[in-house]
Amino acid sequence: MFGPDLLIAPVMYPGMRRRTVYLPAGATWKNAETGASHSGGQAVDVETPLDNIPVFIRDAAAIAL
Repeated sequence: MFGPDLLIAPVMYPGMRRRTVYLPAGATWKNAETGASHSGGQAVDVETPLDNIPVFIRDAAAIAL
C-alpha cells in the first residue's frame, strides 16, 4: 500500500510475469492500466511486465491519472 488509496504490486523476482495480489476488503479497486474493477477482499492474478508495474486505485480515491 502507498497511502490509503494506492496498492502497488511490483515485480519481485527475475523472470516474473504474473503475480497474485490481495485487494483489501471494504472497497472496489480499479487497475490503473486496464481499467478493470475488482471487489476488495479477494486475490486477483495480474500480469507483471517490466514496463508496467500493476497499480490499483481505491474506488473513492481523489487521484487523477
